[in-house]
Amino acid sequence: MATRRAHTEDDLSCPVCGHILSQPVVLTCRHKFCKACLKDSWDTQDSGDSHSHYCPLCWRRSSMDQIVVSTVLEKACESFKKDRISHTEFVCQFYCHAFMFITAPTSNLFPQAPVILDPNTAASCFIISEDLTVVQNSTQIFKLPDNPERFDVSAEMLAAEGYSSGRHSWDVEVNDNTYWVVGVASESINRKGKHILTPAEGFWTIRFRNGEHKACTAPWEPLNMTKKPDVIRVVLDMDRGKVTFYDPRQRTPLYTFTDVVTPRAFPYFCTACKEHPLKILPSRISLSTEQ
Repeated sequence: MATRRAHTEDDLSCPVCGHILSQPVVLTCRHKFCKACLKDSWDTQDSGDSHSHYCPLCWRRSSMDQIVVSTVLEKACESFKKDRISHTEFVCQFYCHAFMFITAPTSNLFPQAPVILDPNTAASCFIISEDLTVVQNSTQIFKLPDNPERFDVSAEMLAAEGYSSGRHSWDVEVNDNTYWVVGVASESINRKGKHILTPAEGFWTIRFRNGEHKACTAPWEPLNMTKKPDVIRVVLDMDRGKVTFYDPRQRTPLYTFTDVVTPRAFPYFCTACKEHPLKILPSRISLSTEQ
């Protein structure tokens, strides 16, 4: 039952914002988007022809002259959201009384960031914030224990928690960082010595270096984007074996790997920039019901 529900939610989710479709639009390539997300994407496209637009996911030309909402798909999305609200209300009735007796600080119970860094995996050139959400390369090399989990050559590290199932997402603020790599890595990767960042080696990542954004494939593939992103959103779907990268502020998908085959994957971070850090942003939590 859980598998069927997850499959339905994925089918009804917008590939740009990741939420259930709002005023859904279906393009001729059959990709589906929220009306607002598609409009924002088309507004940023500079095709030279006001009547020519492209799918933000596959970049095929769309023959649509205007954005038309699919009423059939909209009803399916509304039905799904109502079913989810009913399920949430049932779970809340079952558990909410327990939360009435919580006296501990909620900041300790609900971490502000969806992902935190694992210092035990960090290379010896890193400075890490106390809350384990910010990492920056240093001009200094620190003397650290040579434990099996630690990367010993390249400026790399993993998150503290890995995933074997489910759908997970986190935002990484890159801003003015001039050399970064983000994505996911298999738990079984070799932490010692140099390695190649490709799916065959257990890495599904994108990178920015020398002013160029690329997907770390074999060979590396340039990313098609109109604006340099300040934030990278990583969405990992272990049940479907894929990881997708987005620019959440431009509502634009950047790249998708569909071959994430590993029993357990960890968020992966690399930065060789000594002037600017990488920062895992807090997750946005909304406790509201949709009408």
